[in-house]
Amino acid sequence: MSAARVTHGALPEGPAAATIAFVLSSDVDSPNATVWDVLSATAAVCPALVAGDRHVVGNPTPLGGIDLRLVGIVLEHNGDVVATAAGAASGGHPAAAVADLARQLASAGDPLRAGEIVVTEALASVASTRPGDVLVASVGRLGSVEAPVA
Repeated sequence: MSAARVTHGALPEGPAAATIAFVLSSDVDSPNATVWDVLSATAAVCPALVAGDRHVVGNPTPLGGIDLRLVGIVLEHNGDVVATAAGAASGGHPAAAVADLARQLASAGDPLRAGEIVVTEALASVASTRPGDVLVASVGRLGSVEAPVA
């Protein structure tokens, strides 16, 4: 499992992935952070695209009663569906990757803070993209995000 703090900018060419981003409303600062701790600290979740060290996130959706283990993820590359997945593909729950990152960072004295946006590991991916390509990540009940490759 892996997760990362969000950076912004154009997506670079190369491998890319669709995933879920968590918008934190409170700190996750325990070296024993759990999925429940992450969900309790989450204000909203977003569909996201990841390529290299760049991330593009869609509109935030309050978590509410959404079971992220059950959401479907679809990745389109230039209009063709190239990969699909379920939220459970991420260690059983997408928040598991964020909890793992939170534990690592808290142990290093650099916890996840309120206001940060954190993306989970790749859930649906494409092996390569080129400048001019267009990627779309659709996540059930969360919406879609689209980004060109620069």
